[in-house]
Amino acid sequence: MSEPLHRAALPASPPSVHDVPAPPPPSGGRWRRLLESEGGRYAVAVGAFLTAFALQSGLWSFMSVTPFLFFFGAVMVSGWWGGWGPALLTTALTLVAVDYYFLAPFHSFVLGPGNALSLVLFTLLALLITLLNVMFRRVDSERAVLLERERAARSAAEAERARLHAIFMEAPAHIVFLNGPSHVYTFSNTLNDALLGHRPLMGRTVQEAVPEAEAQGIIAMLDRVYTTGEPFIGHALPARFQRADGSSPEIFLNLVYQPTRDAQGRVDGLAGFGFDVTDVVRARQRAEALATDLRQAEGRLRLLAESGALLATSLDPEATLREMARLVVPALADWCLVDLAEPDGTFRRVGVTHAAPEDTDLAKEVQRFPLRPDGNHHHPPTEALLRAEPLLIEDFTPERIRRSTHSEEHARVMQATGLLSLISVPLVARGSMLGVLTFFTTTRSGRRYTPADVPLGAELAHRAALSMENARLYREAQEAIRLRDEFMSIASHELKTPLTPLSLKLQALARELARHPDAIPRRVVESYLEVGTRQVKKLSELVGDLLDVSRITTGRVTVTLEDVDVDALVREVLARYEPQAARAGSTLQLDCRASGFVGRWDRLRLEQVITNLVDNAVKYGSGNPIHVCLEETPGGARLKVRDEGIGIDPEYLPRLFGRFERAVSERHYGGLGLGLYITRTLVEMMGGHVRVESEPGKGSTFTVELPRDSSAFVASAGEDARPR
Repeated sequence: MSEPLHRAALPASPPSVHDVPAPPPPSGGRWRRLLESEGGRYAVAVGAFLTAFALQSGLWSFMSVTPFLFFFGAVMVSGWWGGWGPALLTTALTLVAVDYYFLAPFHSFVLGPGNALSLVLFTLLALLITLLNVMFRRVDSERAVLLERERAARSAAEAERARLHAIFMEAPAHIVFLNGPSHVYTFSNTLNDALLGHRPLMGRTVQEAVPEAEAQGIIAMLDRVYTTGEPFIGHALPARFQRADGSSPEIFLNLVYQPTRDAQGRVDGLAGFGFDVTDVVRARQRAEALATDLRQAEGRLRLLAESGALLATSLDPEATLREMARLVVPALADWCLVDLAEPDGTFRRVGVTHAAPEDTDLAKEVQRFPLRPDGNHHHPPTEALLRAEPLLIEDFTPERIRRSTHSEEHARVMQATGLLSLISVPLVARGSMLGVLTFFTTTRSGRRYTPADVPLGAELAHRAALSMENARLYREAQEAIRLRDEFMSIASHELKTPLTPLSLKLQALARELARHPDAIPRRVVESYLEVGTRQVKKLSELVGDLLDVSRITTGRVTVTLEDVDVDALVREVLARYEPQAARAGSTLQLDCRASGFVGRWDRLRLEQVITNLVDNAVKYGSGNPIHVCLEETPGGARLKVRDEGIGIDPEYLPRLFGRFERAVSERHYGGLGLGLYITRTLVEMMGGHVRVESEPGKGSTFTVELPRDSSAFVASAGEDARPR
């Protein structure tokens, strides 16, 4: 067990020996208990005196000059065994016996000057001996008490230590004690052993026993606590430890590491306490996901409600669709394209709406490439038209863009938009194909469509198609009313013109019938028939035809700053890119993190920066591991993305971040060279800078430095930096 556990188990200092009565000497049977009683002590004194008297009497002829020798021993025994009372009794008996039997004149109590002096000296020596015996006895008694109490204290300490050890072992927390700068395990409780797969820990360093801890930054954190002496407290930290069955599930822990100190106050180890909060974190994640879904559902309902209200306000289809496009950008898309059918079967692009104001010139180029039924059938709007059903493309690659466009110029324009994910929905009303509505997101926002987004796009297209159809029907009705009024106004004149000669010819034909009751001459009938046919034809030329309508809208965009947990954002992007990295044969490794580091940036733009760098590393990493490191700097944050791929030739490094600049062959890797240009633009827009270090064949390292708060820079640049 570690030193902190020993110290925690020690009891408080014992009370003074003077505060507790001394225990009686250990008993040795009935006679010993009898001799240790009050009467027994005086009996011992009398016995000692009688023994001394007997010895002195028996040996008097040999030692007549020393009458007190054996009586000194009697006084000593009496004082040691019984204390002051028995010792004084022995002293008194000795004075009487010596004076009467051993001092001249014998058998008399008459004293000469010399004998009196001898008795006085004996008395003083007897008192001194008694005093020393009593003191020695008391010291011995106190020492026995102290020894007994020390034994009791040791026993209590051992019991308390065992109890504390049992508490720590069965505690509902992961508890470890580490010793020395290399962090040697000296204690690990049951729960922690289970967490680490019951691997051998005692006497081994953390790096030896738990090698996966280094990659997760745990050893660096332990070194920091040991070196600085400052405790570490972490909340809901993700971790993975290999278990006995070989699995390494992700868990979340609340961790506390506290330095322990020796008697001189120096740090000599660490005490660690962990609490598994995986269930809590998972529940919170599910709650957050549910809240996100609810917000998205609310946004979709609001968008549908607003679109319904918008579509009901105008009978001009093209103007209505333009307003709808402004409504869905950027709420649903970064770009919105509207292609409407013409009477001759061709299609006209009547609207191109974009979220970024700087894409105005690019939008004019996108306008030049509408869908063509006779063109590339893989062109998304064309494919949706031919299939007569919504089309979802979740992830656009440069190769997919080239396959989906009409020409190389078209591919260049679409790559310039940063096309990332797309939904194309045909506009169908009463079986008629009115056009195609296309939404797509770009790498600037990093949003990707999922199958859950298709019903919303389909509903918007359905409402737009109904609006167009209603507008067409309304125009047809209005035109019918106008034609009716016009017909009514001219009918009296125009119809009379052919009817008058026709009526005259019929009257003439009737007269001919009267004149020729048997048969009318053929020539006469033919002349009348010619005139009638000519007049009927003239009537038919009074009927006309009707024409149909189209739609489009534009949108608005706002740039906002918010408090961003950059560590969480990095982990979110890495999680999203893991499948793509796996398909490329690479692994994404978050080597270091600035846990809980919050700065003030544009979240969408920062996400785009991280996405561009990770996407670039996956593309050129040659299937090797990709290392992402997030560090906290004195002025902000530093993000490093390092791959071990093909690297970059030195001649390309100075212009790598330029527009349309590439350092590899387009034939082998694709792309137009906008990703790094966009990254540099976004980073500088937030007051930071980006640099690259690379060697051919050894990979590349991109480093982004950002200030903690980019509000001042954004405000000076004229952005709308309203806080959320």
